[in-house]
Amino acid sequence: MSGPLLRPPEPLGPRHDVSSFSNGVHPSLDLWLHERALASEGLSARTYVVCPGDDPERVIGYFSISTALEQRQVLPSAKLRRGSPEQVPLLLIGRLAVDAGWRGQGLGSALLADALKRCLAASEIAGARGVIAHAIDETAAGFYEAHGFVRSPLGERVMLIPIETVRALLGSEDARRRQGNDE
Repeated sequence: MSGPLLRPPEPLGPRHDVSSFSNGVHPSLDLWLHERALASEGLSARTYVVCPGDDPERVIGYFSISTALEQRQVLPSAKLRRGSPEQVPLLLIGRLAVDAGWRGQGLGSALLADALKRCLAASEIAGARGVIAHAIDETAAGFYEAHGFVRSPLGERVMLIPIETVRALLGSEDARRRQGNDE
């Protein structure tokens, strides 16, 4: 994602141009970015954006991360419930979207990988048992399932991945990357 075509994800700021962003499917994802993301920045959510290398202010993809609490007894696995307080801390990928002109190039997967890395880092500082995402539709739910999330009883299309699974996935990704550099 940080190759010559794209800049690495960075926190959303006033200099970023979100006006032309359109995911082409769900207007609510566009509207939130256009009207609410900057006002929420650092208060109720942190939004990260990706811009093209040759247009470093135009947003073509984004995700937001915030915190969440859930009742221990509704979590889907004993592994998540074991040793947890009544209110279990989680991290929430509240929104993740790619501009329609950039769809189909792996940007969504790259954004999710970056979001999970940030969630893992946050969990090591403040503690969190997992990451949840609210899939906007069945296509999005399938996307999250393809990346290791499972459907949760927390709600319709609420996707969950335990932080231990995130750690294992990112560890194997790092090992593959190191192996590729050794050859």
